[in-house]
Amino acid sequence: MKFKFLILFCIITIIGCRQQSNKSIAPSSWIGKVKMGDTNPELVFNIFKDSLGQLAGNLGIPSKGIQGIPLSQIYIKKDSIVIEISAAQASYRGVFEKNRKTINGIWTEPQYTSPLILAPLTKEIDYDNFKKENTSSLNLESTSDHFNYYSKKEDKKVLDSLSKALESNYLRITTEMQTNFNSKIDVFIYPDLKTFHSAINSTDAPDWVVGAASKNELQMVSPLNPGSEHTYQSLIKAIVHELTHTVVLNIRKQGLVGLPNWLNEGYAYYEAKQLNESQREFIHSQLIDNKIPSWNELEKANNYQFGDLNGYPISATIIEFLVKSYGIDKLKQFIIEPENIKNIYNLSKEDLEVLWLEDLKQKKNTIKN
Repeated sequence: MKFKFLILFCIITIIGCRQQSNKSIAPSSWIGKVKMGDTNPELVFNIFKDSLGQLAGNLGIPSKGIQGIPLSQIYIKKDSIVIEISAAQASYRGVFEKNRKTINGIWTEPQYTSPLILAPLTKEIDYDNFKKENTSSLNLESTSDHFNYYSKKEDKKVLDSLSKALESNYLRITTEMQTNFNSKIDVFIYPDLKTFHSAINSTDAPDWVVGAASKNELQMVSPLNPGSEHTYQSLIKAIVHELTHTVVLNIRKQGLVGLPNWLNEGYAYYEAKQLNESQREFIHSQLIDNKIPSWNELEKANNYQFGDLNGYPISATIIEFLVKSYGIDKLKQFIIEPENIKNIYNLSKEDLEVLWLEDLKQKKNTIKN
């Protein structure tokens, strides 16, 4: 389902003079907590000099298990600092205070800004075993072999159904992706859409946005109160969709940075078995009318545009084609290293797209006959 990756895509840029910034800040590490709905993650900025003596660095999000996101550029002008990562479309702009012991600034992403105060990092971070606190208003209501479930009392009765869906798919998906988790995955079930959208810091989200995922964490609205776009049964599938996302995040240290949206969402939609016959028929009608969005269009679309493009089921047909034609092991390689698509499939992205369209046309003709 649609969700904001927010912290999973991060950027920093600092505008000003490289030489001055080299003298005044590198090497150093800074940490600060940003307000993101119920999550409030800490960001860790590591700044150092590269082989040419220029500033370089990376970003980590301990609570997400994400590390090593490269900083695009780093600059300083007098007491002002800006850090950017171009792929993330986010930025941090701040001012040094208290003899450069604190940076007071603003974290900015598309459609979102938050105050962010950075202080020098004085401890080592264990990204693989980072213990995060529950900052939601939900209480731990039950556990299963691989999951902890948090909800309101009135939603406790739906947790058994969610647990069956999650546990019955957990081993299958983790085995396919050849990964495992160091601890149980936390599952947060919110009583209604308004509360859920507030928790993921997307108060303007449409009703079809019912789930979110990060590493070791799933969030979803209660199937007992699914809103206008979903049903109880569709949300039982949606939780498997979110499980797939967190499995993907478990094998990618840099989170979703560099991962095409159609690959991420298409794989989750495919594993959750959300693609139905009415959606296939609609995709075939789009094919007849030459209205199928290209892979590049799907890749460039933001979260909401992606949904408007019918991106979820269309992307699932791409995953179906790739798995059927080349196997799940190559798909895993593709998810980990999407930039190496030609080496993985021995074909360019454009050639694969042509073959996928031909496969769709064959399926359309089969349905007609």
